[in-house]
Amino acid sequence: MLHIAILDIDVPVPAVYAARGLYSSQFRTLLQSAASRLNLSASDIHTTAFDVVGGSLPPLQALRTSPRPTENGVDAGSLNPLALPIDAILITGAAAAAYESAKYSWIVPLQSFVQTVFASYPHVKLFGSCFGHQIIGQGLLSSQAPNRSPPQPPSVVVEQSPRGRETGLTSIKITPEFAGAFTVLSKHLPVPSDMRLQMIHGDWVALLPGVERLPEPWVNVGSTELCPVQGLYYPGRVLTYQGHFEFDVFVNSETCKEFGRRSGWDEAEVERMLALIGRGRVEGVVEDVDDAKVAAEVVLLFFLD
Repeated sequence: MLHIAILDIDVPVPAVYAARGLYSSQFRTLLQSAASRLNLSASDIHTTAFDVVGGSLPPLQALRTSPRPTENGVDAGSLNPLALPIDAILITGAAAAAYESAKYSWIVPLQSFVQTVFASYPHVKLFGSCFGHQIIGQGLLSSQAPNRSPPQPPSVVVEQSPRGRETGLTSIKITPEFAGAFTVLSKHLPVPSDMRLQMIHGDWVALLPGVERLPEPWVNVGSTELCPVQGLYYPGRVLTYQGHFEFDVFVNSETCKEFGRRSGWDEAEVERMLALIGRGRVEGVVEDVDDAKVAAEVVLLFFLD
């Protein structure tokens, strides 16, 4: 059994919350569905939710400290999921900016937690979506990353994107480095050359001026015209997406409308973004036309590794 701690960093907008519940509930459903598609039992995926904004983080003593005993890719140990150590941390998206620690008191403890897990718990994997991607990049690769031996200079900055908001169904060009590095996928499913995911973000993880690539063994997952770093991959330890495999047309449309209302976005701009979001649905097709299922399977395979 795989035990995933899902860190809720925000509450979905009202219409989405009423229909789908918390982000932790949505991720649990998607990962259990991915397990079924990969011929694993959905019951082998156990999740525990933590309200980070409310001050709740996984206790360090609950994290795995030794390799996970596996049988056919799932834990073969205790039948009680509450007795299992945490194998993976999933950090959700949020409306907050990762660099606004002066505004949000929970950002510094969360970033410190990410740094501690990465430095001291090598058997625990980290995944981040959107805000999660940004807080991981900021905590592990920016000037805020802790000193290491040997020293590693900062390579990225998390900031408001000078290229503006990236919204709607977007095709991410997967880098050959990520496709090649993620060797576990070759046993299960091919890594697509392009991955279409819903986006809604105005901040980004960007390489610092003069830095041409991430420090080894870090790999950039992919790129778009508006956002050249679409994800981070550290083999066996970290995976992030800037995009949302947990967002479909309904979720992203309602999120866009509510964000526009809260922030006073121009009505014409909101309509433009809604059109970009809606192109993820083809007339006469019920399901959204994206690669969310593949993206979820990649995350689950990364957790199982």
